[in-house]
Amino acid sequence: MALWIFSSNTVENIQIAKERLMWGFWDREAGKKQRENWRQFIRLYNKIKSFDIAIIQIARTGEIHAIAIIKDTYHDDQTPVWPNEMRQKRVLYPWRVSFSNILFSDAPFTSHFIKLENYIDGYGLGELPEHEFRKILGDVKAKIDAEINYEV
Repeated sequence: MALWIFSSNTVENIQIAKERLMWGFWDREAGKKQRENWRQFIRLYNKIKSFDIAIIQIARTGEIHAIAIIKDTYHDDQTPVWPNEMRQKRVLYPWRVSFSNILFSDAPFTSHFIKLENYIDGYGLGELPEHEFRKILGDVKAKIDAEINYEV
C-alpha cells in the first residue's frame, strides 16, 4: 500500500470527488507545466494501486479535507465532472482514479504543509511519507474524536 497527496485548487472539487468517488488529473496538453512534467506524472500515476490511500488537500493552504481509499485507476475518461469542465464543456482531467470510500469534511481536518520529495508540479500528485500520514491521521483523530486503527 502506498500513500499519496492529491492537491486541488478548491474545496468544491474535493466535494465532487466525495460525491462521485473519483479524482482526475490534467492531460499532457493542458499547459506548459503538464507537458514538462508528463513523464514524471505517468511514472507516478502508474504506481497508484487499489487500496492505496490518498490525502486530498488544498494546494495553496495545505488544508486537508479528505482521506480516500483508492479502488482503481483508469485513464482518458471523456465525461465532464468538475465545474470548470462543465463551464468549458470539455474534459480537462481525463486521467482518473476511483475511490472505494472517502472521509470528507467541509471544514479542514487539519492544515499541514508537507515537503514532498516526489511531487509533480502542475498535476498536484505526490508520494506521501508515512510519518506525515501518521501526523495527519493523529490530527483527524483529535478533530473527530474517534479511534483510528491502521497499518501501513
